Amino acid sequence: MSVSSTTPSPRLWLIALGLSLICTAIPLSTAQATVEPEPTQAPLETTTTTAPPVLTSKDVQVTYKVNTKDKVVFITIDDGFHVSPELARIIRRHKVPITTFAMPRLVAREKKWYLANKNMTFENHTVNHRSLTQLSYRQQRKEICRANTQLRRITKQEPTLFRPPGGNWNKTTKKAVAACGMKHLVMWNVIAEKGVLRMPRGGLTRGDIILMHYIPSVDETLELLLRQIKHDGLKPALLRDYLK
Repeated sequence: MSVSSTTPSPRLWLIALGLSLICTAIPLSTAQATVEPEPTQAPLETTTTTAPPVLTSKDVQVTYKVNTKDKVVFITIDDGFHVSPELARIIRRHKVPITTFAMPRLVAREKKWYLANKNMTFENHTVNHRSLTQLSYRQQRKEICRANTQLRRITKQEPTLFRPPGGNWNKTTKKAVAACGMKHLVMWNVIAEKGVLRMPRGGLTRGDIILMHYIPSVDETLELLLRQIKHDGLKPALLRDYLK
């Protein structure tokens, strides 16, 4: 009996080869791949900048006399029209702290004189010394804010106190002062002018705010005032140290 052998056709051979490749690939496709977890990123540190508080007219304090237990009074000199070597000598000899409310252009005109007095602060008295009660809110704000900008440029100090020209102010003024970043509207309760001291109680008391002006008689008036301060057992101090 003869056995005949048959050779598979090329088509069947290709089918068999394909099945073989599929079977070989199955373990790879069914195997579970290990996925490395992505590293967790630490949260970025954020720097938050706190904006300065927005002031309103309710934040502005009007001060005629400082409430303090310290035996001090406050010498304030306004406008800035007249300064002299003699005035500088008196200030330095007695080491007098002075709060200056002068217009920026007058400080700039005598910049060397003003900046040589180290125990002096420069506060806001507007740009043009206009009567503020006759101005709108926008006009008042311009007068006050521009004075701050100019004094900052001239003196490298930031004004923190405001005094209205002639002592004239209204509710609108307080709103403008707040808009310009200040909390203190400073008035006075004692006047020292042209060799005369006007003291409501016959003498000086702690916390008194004394009004003077940079006029030709300021030299002799300051010496008179300093004698009165000593007589009453007081010392001059800077307003900025007490009105925060």
